[in-house]
Amino acid sequence: MSAGFPNVTTLDPVNAAMLPILRYHLTALQGNDPLAWRHAFSVSVECWGEGRGLALAHRAQVFLSALLACRPVPLDITDPFNLDRRAFLTDDEQLLMHLISAMRKEDAPCARDILSLLSGGHVTAAVVQAGLSLALLMETPQIKIRRPAPPTLRAVS
Repeated sequence: MSAGFPNVTTLDPVNAAMLPILRYHLTALQGNDPLAWRHAFSVSVECWGEGRGLALAHRAQVFLSALLACRPVPLDITDPFNLDRRAFLTDDEQLLMHLISAMRKEDAPCARDILSLLSGGHVTAAVVQAGLSLALLMETPQIKIRRPAPPTLRAVS
């Protein structure tokens, strides 16, 4: 990576918050650290709360899995554990963030072009559906979790 790579500060706040989650998932999915997905879920919950955070992390994982399935080579990403480089975007990360932005803005022609670039021209319905599902959830202001309060421990005699 060169110093000329775009900086994370150029992203809108929602995409900037999603970037580490995507990086952790990609690190796990591409085999560099198979347990990095745990960090993705933890970071997402810290950022958005339990209900929305877990849903966003799950949908991001589904989207990235579908994208990698139709892509002939792995995505070039910044190691999320590298503190010195995490403020910079690789070319693939920049495309990924533009794709998510286009999907969030419902800019179908732009999203279609970027998705074609990212997938090597092999776009599947699964990746489109998963991407739109993630984008929709990113635009949804609040998600309620099913239980009204965290579970409590009770002694039973």
